Amino acid sequence: MDLHLKQKLDTVTVLDLMNNSFYIPDYQRGYRWTRLEVEKLLGDLEDFYNVNTDGSTFYCMQPLVVFFNKEQNAWEVIDGQQRLTTMYLILNQQKSLLEQKYPDMKLFNLSYQSRPDSRQYLENIDSTKSNSNIDYYHMFNASVVITDFLKKTTLGGWRFVDAIVNANNTESRPSVKFIWYDVTEEIESKHISPEEKFSDLNIGKIGLTNAELIKALFLNNVGDDESESLRIASEWDSIEHALQDDSFWSFIYGKDDNKYATRIELLFDIIKAKSATEQNEYYTFDAYSEEIKTSGQYTNKKDIVKRLWKEVSDKYYLFRGWYDDKKLYHIIGYLRYKKHDINSIEAIYADPKTSDINEFYKILREKALESVSNVEISKLNYSDSKDHSRIYDILTLFNILSIVECEKDDVRFSFDEFYKHSWDIEHVRSQTPKNPDGAGRQDWIVCNLEYFSGIDYNYCVCDSDGKKTYKYQEDFDLFKNDITKAPNRDTEIAPGLKAGMVCEQLLQLFNEKSDVTESSIYKALLNQVFRQDDTFKYEDNIGNLVLLDQGTNRGYKNAFYPVKRKWIYRREHEGVYILPCTRNVFAKNYSSMIFDLMNWNNDDAEAYLAEIERVISNGKAQL
Repeated sequence: MDLHLKQKLDTVTVLDLMNNSFYIPDYQRGYRWTRLEVEKLLGDLEDFYNVNTDGSTFYCMQPLVVFFNKEQNAWEVIDGQQRLTTMYLILNQQKSLLEQKYPDMKLFNLSYQSRPDSRQYLENIDSTKSNSNIDYYHMFNASVVITDFLKKTTLGGWRFVDAIVNANNTESRPSVKFIWYDVTEEIESKHISPEEKFSDLNIGKIGLTNAELIKALFLNNVGDDESESLRIASEWDSIEHALQDDSFWSFIYGKDDNKYATRIELLFDIIKAKSATEQNEYYTFDAYSEEIKTSGQYTNKKDIVKRLWKEVSDKYYLFRGWYDDKKLYHIIGYLRYKKHDINSIEAIYADPKTSDINEFYKILREKALESVSNVEISKLNYSDSKDHSRIYDILTLFNILSIVECEKDDVRFSFDEFYKHSWDIEHVRSQTPKNPDGAGRQDWIVCNLEYFSGIDYNYCVCDSDGKKTYKYQEDFDLFKNDITKAPNRDTEIAPGLKAGMVCEQLLQLFNEKSDVTESSIYKALLNQVFRQDDTFKYEDNIGNLVLLDQGTNRGYKNAFYPVKRKWIYRREHEGVYILPCTRNVFAKNYSSMIFDLMNWNNDDAEAYLAEIERVISNGKAQL
């Protein structure tokens, strides 16, 4: 269809878009829809088709704001490119069938001003190139979502696409339509640029980011310098792509709260010193807009934009340099975890008194150790709630500084994984007076059944916050049946006590619902197998404490030491992040003599405590 014949404000079907060309200018951000947005659109389309069977209404897509670019002989998309690109990805998966059934109809095409290769990639999605740039990454992920959806939709893949296109133009089936807003006449009569129209349309629009507005502002003020426009757009995409690396992002930002849909916006906020309490949603854009407006009275606006963009680029490369330096990565990462403002860290770097990078590191290290500077580590006690925060800081810093000491440059503390979980202070050797009865009773029994049978069974699954989801009883019945056939049933684990006997008694205990601590098997395990007597003197001392994610910790409750060890190794195998020093503790890597793998004893705790004190002390000594 000739879209020029449409009214300025009208509706167009997907069929109307066919045989047309659309042009994505460089003031637009690239394709950024995530799985959530794509799945929502697909689900909405499917639900609409199933409900509206008489064709009495249509599914309305949000507006396509367009301007006919004569130079490109294409419709320039001022707003709506995310929806249009997603629709293209849906239809392109059935392109051959569409063209076969409707030979006179060609799928509309999309081209990109600053990213010409994106057109080819959009037409031929290639998984091997998905990480080449940020556009490809999101296009590929959206394509995967669409592929999976088309396989399982109740409409069937082809029928679903045919329903969207409504190529037969039947009135008895629902239609999919875009709101068509042609601003060509307005732009030509008022002699304004599409970039200005983009800003006018979107400033104050919910969902539009400061970064998008700033990009339009920058590109609109470089004038007709196409090379400069392309340079900024290309570098912009490169920086945004780099910030998608969660490791790099967590290093700069800290714990992600999904505040930034466009991560490069953080750099603009830092430069303009946007405070956490700022109420103006568009504070940063307003600051840049005012600066260009004010400075533009005396200086060429293109030169202003070049200067402003250089500030952004320099900021990115400064942070990247810190990230690539192993020592700075860990100290700055810890300070960001402790809520030290990134601007205050940069101020130290920029201070003339900071003579070089070594002095910079020394100052940051001193700040990192402030929280533990006057702490007598050996005197910390878990039973005193006032000590909990200090124990937490000591153990966190111990993990980080231990990695700093490692000579391998590629070994790093994973802040992004650390932020994904909530962490508990956990006893290595369980507090035996706190019995396993109560809410954790079943977990305790099943963990021991797993250990002595040698058969894994994830009776309950815990998420990162320790919330449990229990499996079906029939699965547990199968597990119990497997135990009866366990190959190590005749293995003697203590004089007169075989693994099979332990499992039988634990199963009986499970079925009887009686107190665990009153049972003969609990006493046998405590005294004969794991030999936990009253001589252990480090129960609440930091020599018996580690950090564990809540899901792992609360999954096994008060299990014996080797049972915990097996559980931890299993969780790590499943992809759960286990802190390096916690892993070392359960591997007894700090112990000088390893004669007893069944128990965490006084010698083990003393050696572990000594290592904590040594690492923290070395950190202080290097100041």
